[in-house]
Amino acid sequence: MATKKPAVPIDEKLEDQDLNIFDVLAALDRKDYDYYDKLSESQRKKFSPFIIIQWMSAIKANAGLQSYYLMNTDYSANKYLFNEYISKHPKLQWQMLCAASPGMGKQFHQWIPSIGSKVAKLETPAKLKDIKEYYKKIYPKASVDDVDSVSEAFVEDHKKKCYLAEVFPSMKLADIEMLSQVITEKDIKQYEQDRGN
Repeated sequence: MATKKPAVPIDEKLEDQDLNIFDVLAALDRKDYDYYDKLSESQRKKFSPFIIIQWMSAIKANAGLQSYYLMNTDYSANKYLFNEYISKHPKLQWQMLCAASPGMGKQFHQWIPSIGSKVAKLETPAKLKDIKEYYKKIYPKASVDDVDSVSEAFVEDHKKKCYLAEVFPSMKLADIEMLSQVITEKDIKQYEQDRGN
């Protein structure tokens, strides 16, 4: 008969506290895969992968380590963290976040502002001015020309995604993302002509 593995004991220091983002980030920096198991039920209810990933992906360090955190957070966690199946398993989400950390000790994490939720959900087109401000905050050392060109490309691409979301309202955001990469402006114009617009 298989024996049940004993649960990881809840850390008494954490039991009566709110979930502190800086404690969470320190646990990620040390790749503490068991940290989620140590949280109390009330702390688990406050576990927000979206907030954590926003904090985790940006650190103040040398350019190489900054790039690693940003790219590996996207590669190991962000791509799949909010998948409809994975989002039902917060412990798995925690482990994905841990996998993104290089385990190089405590880092100074900083908040990255996010694009408005209506823009992110393709409900409202992105405004060039807002996107420029967003990229200026994320890349303070980037040249004005680089920020301008990246912002213009984002707005143009976002416009196409908003169009697809409007034409195909039942399509998932991930599918719109993929479709927007293969469809061209010429395809959209032809589709509109075929519809009589």
